[in-house]
Amino acid sequence: MSPLYIHGAAAFLGEAEADANLLKEELRKYSRENFRRVNRFILLALIGARKCVHGHTLAPDTGVYLTTEHGNLGDTAAVLDEIYVARSLPKPFSFINTMSNTAAFYLAQNLGTRGRNITVSSQRLSFERGLDLAATDFAAAAEGSALIGGVDIAPCPAGGENRAGRGWRPVDGSGWFLLRPEREGACGAFAENRSFRDAAACLAWLRGRLDAPADVVAFGAAIAADEAARWQEALGPAAVFDYLGRYGTCDSAAACGIALFVNDFPGRRLTHLNRDPRGNYALLEVEAF
Repeated sequence: MSPLYIHGAAAFLGEAEADANLLKEELRKYSRENFRRVNRFILLALIGARKCVHGHTLAPDTGVYLTTEHGNLGDTAAVLDEIYVARSLPKPFSFINTMSNTAAFYLAQNLGTRGRNITVSSQRLSFERGLDLAATDFAAAAEGSALIGGVDIAPCPAGGENRAGRGWRPVDGSGWFLLRPEREGACGAFAENRSFRDAAACLAWLRGRLDAPADVVAFGAAIAADEAARWQEALGPAAVFDYLGRYGTCDSAAACGIALFVNDFPGRRLTHLNRDPRGNYALLEVEAF
């Protein structure tokens, strides 16, 4: 793929089950608008995206690509409880906000953009698939700039274990990138975004590449510890960026981890590996300038 140049990158990681008023205080650092009748999911999307574009001027036709694994679980669970447990009608705004793409609407409204507005979910590879879509739109000249991010609420109560069973701290996560086609002024780039049917195909591509391998490697939450060790051996001498162990996990942790890499590892190149439940692999290579 042609490089997607990163002109802004930011991640917000919040405590699991944090009060919405605390999130509103965080958002006031980047926006003076007073948001009413919004939930934690919408606030997380706004905080991460506004932090990403802080200090940048957005073109009016900037596209918004919000990726999420499970969307607005909080309000959805509350509404279902009201309907099936309490046997009452849910509050109107709570019902409306169960639609996770409402967050992308709020974001476009707040930023004043009129470009494409898309919400993407794909089992454990939501950010990678959203990036595929943005790259296709750039290649077709359908977008001149794009704001893409991953947003998810903490996957389980604080102190619990995530699906990989490694005891990572659950967090609310919102990781975002401002993408433009030109390199000038960029702080990084998505150099590769590839999908493979299995680990063998992914490894064959890595071994057959002609350019120098990345000097940093990171793994998504679906890559178990023993598999990560095998990949490290196959990839050769590379530093490991364990963003999950360092910062915590949510279902959009890949977007958050890569945003942190772009800001914290200037001059380095990252290979990020992840997989879905069917055994399909996704490989991202990211340069930090």
